[in-house]
Amino acid sequence: MKLAALAVMALAAFSTQVFAAEDLNRTVSALGVQGTGYVQVKEGFSQSCQFSTVYLPDLSQYNARAMMAVLVSAQARGALVNVSYDVAASGYCTANKIQAQ
Repeated sequence: MKLAALAVMALAAFSTQVFAAEDLNRTVSALGVQGTGYVQVKEGFSQSCQFSTVYLPDLSQYNARAMMAVLVSAQARGALVNVSYDVAASGYCTANKIQAQ
């Protein structure tokens, strides 16, 4: 019985795995808010993100608003951005760091 419970817990842990990715020197092609903020880049992301989109954390959080501000500024200036993000097993990508050049 304990072995079966451990197997179920291990399977659940592997099915919700998240890994990190970072894409450098990207050009912002689209920004928006639809429930949460999101960004798309002209060159595409290196990982298979759902809808070729990286979503920002909840915009009620300071860090997410700061990420959006950096992206808006970069898009207005035509600056390149570096986007670090987590990729869930579902293909949903969430930004954890945005840097403009």
